[in-house]
Amino acid sequence: MDILKSEYLQIALAFSSALILFLYATKTLGKEFQELASTKFRNIIVKLVRNKYSGTLFGTVLTALIQSSTAVSVITIMLVNMGIIPFYNSLGIILGSNIGTTITALLVLVDSTILAPSLMIIGLLLGIIGKKMKIISKPVFHIGFLLFSLSLLSSTIEPLKSSPVVISLFANISSPLVAYLVSALFTAIIHSSSVTTGIIVVLAQSGLVPIEVAIPMILGANLGTTFTSLIISAKLNLFAKRVAMADFLFNFFGTTVFMLLLSPFLSTIQSLSLDPGTQTALAHLLFNFITALFFFLFLSSFEKLIGYIVKGEEEEILLKTKHLKNNFKGKPKKRINNIKMEISYSIEITIKLYQKALVLYHSPTSNLEMEIAKYETLNDYLDSEITKAIVELSKNKLSPKNAYSTISLIKISNTIEELGDIGKDLSEVFLRMHKLGISRSEVDIKKLTAIHNKLIELFQSIQKNIINTSEKRLLLIKEKEEEISSMIREQFSKHVLRLQQEEKYNGTIFVDAISTIESAVFELRSIRKIMYKQIKEYGN
Repeated sequence: MDILKSEYLQIALAFSSALILFLYATKTLGKEFQELASTKFRNIIVKLVRNKYSGTLFGTVLTALIQSSTAVSVITIMLVNMGIIPFYNSLGIILGSNIGTTITALLVLVDSTILAPSLMIIGLLLGIIGKKMKIISKPVFHIGFLLFSLSLLSSTIEPLKSSPVVISLFANISSPLVAYLVSALFTAIIHSSSVTTGIIVVLAQSGLVPIEVAIPMILGANLGTTFTSLIISAKLNLFAKRVAMADFLFNFFGTTVFMLLLSPFLSTIQSLSLDPGTQTALAHLLFNFITALFFFLFLSSFEKLIGYIVKGEEEEILLKTKHLKNNFKGKPKKRINNIKMEISYSIEITIKLYQKALVLYHSPTSNLEMEIAKYETLNDYLDSEITKAIVELSKNKLSPKNAYSTISLIKISNTIEELGDIGKDLSEVFLRMHKLGISRSEVDIKKLTAIHNKLIELFQSIQKNIINTSEKRLLLIKEKEEEISSMIREQFSKHVLRLQQEEKYNGTIFVDAISTIESAVFELRSIRKIMYKQIKEYGN
């Protein structure tokens, strides 16, 4: 037999290509969600999954529509990873996705491949229509691309449904435990419980597999499909990993209990229908519905369990405001105070960004890089929301002092957004150092850390004076600016001398880093001047 013409080799090659597309689709979809995070999209999603009831309904409907719990799980993981929805809210979606996937089994795998290319075409057309539509065109296209890759995964192994080898493999399984494990492994390999379920239904209907074996295989398929989430989350943040673990444990605990209670469960299914195919589909439905209901009732305890299993100190960075939740109502003074507190919070986020950037010098991990990107995205989002709150406030009749405050605050907020960009630039300096293979010894980390610490102190001084300040306190901040500027000038002078005296000395990374810090000092100085002018004009 010519191995190159072997059907199984062709299936393996096609499947591998489809899997590569799927992994690429998940990566690009994550980037698109990050870019979309500062738009109305986030607010819509947050409203749809604001509690466990709406989250479960959303997961059920979405999975029923796109007929892929794998895709919904991956999308949910990406949403949590980008901070668009919190981990707790994702649990409802995961429960709902398991209920929604049963629709596929009940409809005996109705072909859903039309949806994927339709979304891709719609996304492409939306991008052509105009700039406003481009905001959602890419995410729509990439969701379609993700679904297309999943459909391609399914179609590449479609011939296995009628393969004598595969049919023989399943038909010769008599032990319920072996059936459970083989089905789980098979589903994990092909990344599609729908395909496994389809094969099982066909085998059950044809009488090749008894219902006593078909039901354990259905349970195994539910467990096996969770491995895709575990694989995808491996390089994502702590909370994305917790979503994947929740998906896994939901099915692991559920299938384990149903395997232990297999006899009464089997009797119940057989009492509901005489057709083996229908019995298989009903088993899939009842398992997911009963398990989802149980976890739904104990969701808070389930969340704590996940936190205990997937431990970590990582902060959950969510794209939401802290003080502007209901800022479109109330007296101007109160609204201005809320805006100031939100600006103070945005400085707090920016400080964390700069602190994480310096850590990159020591340990350049993909998770840390992702965390920095999230802080920068949150920085941009807060500036957008602060600006929106100030614009709404400006629609009212204001006193001269409050009117002037709106101008000052919007300038300060915009400057903090620019400081976030500079902090991202600082992280990229160290990433470039590691990428080019430049030795850490080329950077005087002690001096750089000393300057960086002074910058953080300057940030904190500005933050403390946002809500309430005085001319005297602002003058003390000016002294801090001069101190750090003096340290930077001293290091520049030393760099110039070393270039003249040492042949092998480079020092470009060190200079890039302190130059970036100098830019940050300049922006902080402008904030201090804005506040000083406000006091001079109208007092505190």
